[in-house]
Amino acid sequence: MSSHSISIFIPVAPKSAISPQDPSHLPQKPAAYPFRLHGIFRRPHFWGMKTATIKTLAFYSILICYLLPLHSQTTLRGRLLDAESGAPLGYVSVGILGSSAGTVAGPDGRFELDVPADAPDSVVFSCIGYERRATTRRDLATANGADIFLQPAFLPLREVVISPSEDAVTSVMGMEKTGTAMAVNFAINDRIHQNLGSEIGRRFKIKKVAQLEKFRFFVSGNNFDTVRFRINVYALDGDEPGGNLLKDNIIVTLPGRKKGWVEVDLLPYDVRVDGPVVVAVEWVYASGRGNHLSLPIAMPRPGSKHFYKFGSQNRWKVFGMMSAAMLLQIRQ
Repeated sequence: MSSHSISIFIPVAPKSAISPQDPSHLPQKPAAYPFRLHGIFRRPHFWGMKTATIKTLAFYSILICYLLPLHSQTTLRGRLLDAESGAPLGYVSVGILGSSAGTVAGPDGRFELDVPADAPDSVVFSCIGYERRATTRRDLATANGADIFLQPAFLPLREVVISPSEDAVTSVMGMEKTGTAMAVNFAINDRIHQNLGSEIGRRFKIKKVAQLEKFRFFVSGNNFDTVRFRINVYALDGDEPGGNLLKDNIIVTLPGRKKGWVEVDLLPYDVRVDGPVVVAVEWVYASGRGNHLSLPIAMPRPGSKHFYKFGSQNRWKVFGMMSAAMLLQIRQ
C-alpha cells in the first residue's frame, strides 16, 4: 500500500474525507489534500510560534503549490471518432499513462487534457470495444483540436458456463453501511474535467461460477446538476484490477444532485465470472457548477479490499481493511 501525507485541518469539520490521490499530483487548494483528519488537535502544537504566523506560512505554502503547476502545463484538445463509421466516441479515457494527468471525453467525443511540463510524453486513449491508441504530446499539440480515430477491437468470447440447477442461490455481498465518518472523493479540485476518470472500486470474493445480477453503490455527497458514472467489472490480476470483463459501456446518470443508493441491473450484460472480481465506479461526466462528489467509506473492514485510481490512465492504489458502500448481487 502506498504511503500518503496526513494534514490536520482546523477548525473541526463534521466529516473527514479520504482522497488517496497520486502523490505526484499537487493540491489545488486545502480541500485537495489526500487525507483530512478532524478533531485530533484543537490548537496548533508548535512551540514558540504564534497562531497568526503559522496561518500565514500555511497560506503562502498552499498558494505556491497552487500557482506553480499553472505556469508549467499545456492543454491538449481533440475529438475522438470511430475509424469505420466516423461517429463521435463518447466517454473515451484520455491520459498520460501512469500519471494523474487524465480525463474522459464528453458525449460528443471532445476532450481537454491539462498536462504538466514534466509529465511523460505518451498520451493514451482507451475505450471498451476499441483498440487502445497512443500518441505523443508533441504530435497532439501540433494537431491541437484535430480528429483522432479509434479502431473497433475484436473481443474474443470469454465463455463461463453456468449449468442449470434447482439449487441455485441468490446472495448479496459487500458493505451496506452508509453512516460512516469518512468519505472517498471523486472531485478534489476546481478543474473538474481533470477529475473525470477517477475510479473507486471494491473486491468481491466470489469463489465459484456465478452470474452478476445487480450492483448497488451509495453516493453520500453530490452538488453537481448532473453526473454520470461508468460501471466497470475487472478480473483480478494478482492484487490489482486486470482486464475489463464487460463488452459494452454501462453508463449511469444521476440528475438533480441525486444522492443515496444507485442500483444497476447487470443481467442485460450477461456478466458471468468464475472467481474474484473488482466492481468499480468511474466518474465520466459532470454538468453545472459543483465541487463535491463522494462515496462513504469505512475502516477497518476485515477481509475487505478497496481500490482507487486518480487519473484515467493512472495506476491503481490498493487499500486493505477498507471498503466503500457497495453491494453485489450474484446467482450461483
